[in-house]
Amino acid sequence: MLEKLTADEVQAEVRRFWSVFSGKAAEGLKGFYGGESSVFGTSSTRSEPGSLAAARRQREYFTAQTTLKVQLGMIEVVLLSESPAVASYTFQLHASKVASGLGKAQEEDIKQGRATQVFARDVEGKLRIVHEHLSTVDHLKA
Repeated sequence: MLEKLTADEVQAEVRRFWSVFSGKAAEGLKGFYGGESSVFGTSSTRSEPGSLAAARRQREYFTAQTTLKVQLGMIEVVLLSESPAVASYTFQLHASKVASGLGKAQEEDIKQGRATQVFARDVEGKLRIVHEHLSTVDHLKA
């Protein structure tokens, strides 16, 4: 039987997710997503598998030249039952020298980001993101 989730555990996992992201740990980022997870990024027009989103983030944000700064707002957690839980929160992200498809490094400044991540335990009891939706009011690229 899987251990029941707590709000504190989910909040800690959200903080760990952004710590891994801002630390540019590619393998660690991939490990957050469940096998059937779906992700909507801040500029996505459709969802993509979590593994694909992690690989794209690695290519864009994890170069040696890129710098990342993330700040999280209050993380609210809704426990749906024994395992699934929804975390919703605001965030700010500043990234410099982000690799683009055009070969030119870009700046990314998200001042009013919103995140919803659905977490559930996998068969081994590890907490995984099964759905993620990131959006922003002010997605500015210079």
